Amino acid sequence: MALKHLPPTFCWSRIGAEAGADLPTLVLRKEWERRLGGGRFLWGIGQSLGSSAQVAALRTGSLLALFSAAAGRPRREAGKRAPQPDALVWNAWVDAGGQVRQLPRHVFVTSSATLPSGAPREHYYALVCVSPTELSVGSSLRVHPERLRSVNTGKAPSPSQGTVVVDCIERDGEAGGKRHPLVFSAELEAPYFVRLTQPSLVTARELAAIHEASRMGDFDTYADLTRRLRTRPPAQQGRGYTQDLFDVPPADHASARHGVRKVSLAGDWTQLTMELLHGDTHPFARSRGCATLF
Repeated sequence: MALKHLPPTFCWSRIGAEAGADLPTLVLRKEWERRLGGGRFLWGIGQSLGSSAQVAALRTGSLLALFSAAAGRPRREAGKRAPQPDALVWNAWVDAGGQVRQLPRHVFVTSSATLPSGAPREHYYALVCVSPTELSVGSSLRVHPERLRSVNTGKAPSPSQGTVVVDCIERDGEAGGKRHPLVFSAELEAPYFVRLTQPSLVTARELAAIHEASRMGDFDTYADLTRRLRTRPPAQQGRGYTQDLFDVPPADHASARHGVRKVSLAGDWTQLTMELLHGDTHPFARSRGCATLF
């Protein structure tokens, strides 16, 4: 989705390397997921958006998610590469009624197994994204944090907020401060974000194999590895099963490699969205070749 200018209201997410995968590899993985899901994919985030996404979407009629590269960390000295820790893959989501529902098998959302404090991670969330076209990375647009105001608080987003729904404000003169290049964008579809549950542990060796397949553009190997991990029994059993987050049958592997049919937006989300607004603030190939960002 190519944008010529920033929308007045949007969900801004600062993204970067996660669970050992660099940003270009993560975007490629999400492009494969988008194709398998008929245009839909989930992007994991670390915190709830509360009611801000629903409020903004009702006000504007739609809500875009804009993804910018997070500030890089200092590089480690050569020869001192830190061992990659284990991670979690999330298998289910919680709907507005508290029902635990399994995610479609092709969805692969990972996170670190622990919080920065060292405590075990017990919660994770994901944006419900949809794009009828291939995820295009790279843009001339820049996001200026000092020109943003949180829909929830009316204040500028803090550096600790990796994902926040914001309004743009106009200011005279040239914007100063940090500018975050836009990596890619997608539309958010109701319920806009979901709370994830039922994680399974993924070892560093398993993650390394998935990252290598992604970097090499080997879709078949990637699909086989992620399918095996998603069929592994989670720590807790769910109380229901549905694929209503993805109301079109998943595309087969061949179509995922070569393209995707026009995404169907016929699913009726009205009832679920209204349920979220009335009390639940925590709702729930490309072609082969190495992944490149620009």
